[in-house]
Amino acid sequence: MIRWSTLALILGLVVAGVAYDRVDIAPIAPEPVADAPRISPELVQPRRLSSNWYCPVGSSLPGGYASHRVMISNVGEEEALVTLDTLTSTGAGPGLRFSLGALSTEIVDLSTLLEAEAAGVVVEVVGGEGVVGHQVTTEFGVAEGPCSSQAADQWFFASGATTRDAHDYIVLLNPSLDDVVFNAEFQIDGRTRIPGDLESGVVPARSVKVIDLGEFVAREELIAATITTVQGQLVAERLQTFDGQLGPIGAALQLGVIDPATEWAFPAGRVTADGDNVLVVSNPGTSVLEVDVSLDPLLSEDRQFYGLVAVPLTINPGRSAQLDIADLATQIGIPLPYELGVRVASVNGEPLVAERWQLAPGIDRSLIGAGGTNAKQIAPAQDGDDVEVPEEELELPSSSEEFSQPTATQGAATSRGVEQASTRWVIPWVTLAPDGGTVIVVTGAGGDADAQVEARVMLGGALQTPTRTVVTPDGRSIIEVSAAVEGAPIVITSDQPIWVEAQVSVVGVRFDVVPAVPTRMR
Repeated sequence: MIRWSTLALILGLVVAGVAYDRVDIAPIAPEPVADAPRISPELVQPRRLSSNWYCPVGSSLPGGYASHRVMISNVGEEEALVTLDTLTSTGAGPGLRFSLGALSTEIVDLSTLLEAEAAGVVVEVVGGEGVVGHQVTTEFGVAEGPCSSQAADQWFFASGATTRDAHDYIVLLNPSLDDVVFNAEFQIDGRTRIPGDLESGVVPARSVKVIDLGEFVAREELIAATITTVQGQLVAERLQTFDGQLGPIGAALQLGVIDPATEWAFPAGRVTADGDNVLVVSNPGTSVLEVDVSLDPLLSEDRQFYGLVAVPLTINPGRSAQLDIADLATQIGIPLPYELGVRVASVNGEPLVAERWQLAPGIDRSLIGAGGTNAKQIAPAQDGDDVEVPEEELELPSSSEEFSQPTATQGAATSRGVEQASTRWVIPWVTLAPDGGTVIVVTGAGGDADAQVEARVMLGGALQTPTRTVVTPDGRSIIEVSAAVEGAPIVITSDQPIWVEAQVSVVGVRFDVVPAVPTRMR
């Protein structure tokens, strides 16, 4: 059955009128990699290059706004040399230098190195294949994600909140030996505000600057930000927190966007009856933007059954549109909770920036249940698993296994999506929550063939037994991750381009979406 009224219903749910967010940043300092493609974040394959990583958000002071841990992994087969430098609001702090073996991870708690209200990190990995992620613990929750492998002269954030229950921090990191001058603009309902204190602002050499947007703008549900360097280069990252006054309590960590793109994918997402699930699409250009928004169900046959058609949006320059995915799913008749990915594609070739918000404010536990089928599982490491398993000995898990990740009843997750399909991805670090709480979500990126996908957890100096799944060009699959450790890096490979995100759900405690890093381009 196709519900032909879906398109009209969708159009009625679209609300336009928020400005775009843009942040300007710089190529890697102090030694930029001139020939690196502009993808954020990234690794370069198959060439082996010295790799610089930047982690702006964090604190090393007891009781600071975001206690900071850094996870440095070598997913290569050769030993690497790591140099870690700390940056504070007043300049460079102490650092570390150490060797990192093949297929191993080192976790650095910055509170063991210094005490500073703001403590960012610059990491250089020489040799091997380095990836760096970080985790921050706030008063309201834990958030984690990859650090940036490049700086740039321009960053975009599609949205942010400064309501009375929220803090929107944008942290600027200057890795260079020279001061950097910047301008900050905030767009609210099509209006642009440039606070005097953030016009020709300065981030001193080898330091970080924390901007709490609530100190510069009024309480707003949706704010876009633009930071442009007048001279020099920066790295920007956002920390969004909610204190529970108005419902959700949690934290979300997110890098900005360096280059707007014409296509974005949001593989990870679970729509619930009581949670908020909103997509924001911003037009940072000077021409009208025409886009199609598509919903990706877990089961391909559900696309026709529920009459899922592309949502057309027209967005004027400097403006944004919002689509309430939860309301849309409810009115279409999709039973909740339900797994839904989202894709946004420019129809007229104009670039865009998008962001997906998922807030879980005390969901009724009676609604917790399975979200579909086609789940695969990575089992806990067993004795003898620290070796590669020959391909002929691998078994393809049954596609009839029920996917039953717990539905988050509390937490905040934001995602800027992924703009570049890849055949190899690395999640630098993700919490491995118990009871199926951590999953890898894979979406096909088009093409003519199904994607044969493998996922391997890196533990104990080895890539563990792979789990395989098959994803159709327009399909979606979920891989459940389970291991008897706090967290780990994960390597995902495919014979066709795919998009990848990880999702963490701990009932009553946390909900998070963690981006994967593409390492081999389409």
